[in-house]
Amino acid sequence: MIRATSKITGRGQVQLPAEIRRIIGADVGDSVLFTVQDDGKVVIEVIKKRKLSELGGSLKSSVVFTDLEHEAEATKEIWVSKRVKGTQHNGKSMD
Repeated sequence: MIRATSKITGRGQVQLPAEIRRIIGADVGDSVLFTVQDDGKVVIEVIKKRKLSELGGSLKSSVVFTDLEHEAEATKEIWVSKRVKGTQHNGKSMD
């Protein structure tokens, strides 16, 4: 069993000791869940922050992602098309 102590600050904050953070795999940006059990004991669990790169493919889509350059070019074309349509509807000309 590993035990470590930490003081509560004037703002009610507690710093997890480095040894405990290492053992439980806590990193900057992770959340900590505190659960008080019926017997008064406190259980602390780490909720890992997920990286955006880990979420790739989470949503189903019929659109196939090719590469970043292709996506950037397609986005530019969409914005230009919307801008041209917007100026045509307002009676303005881009000339």
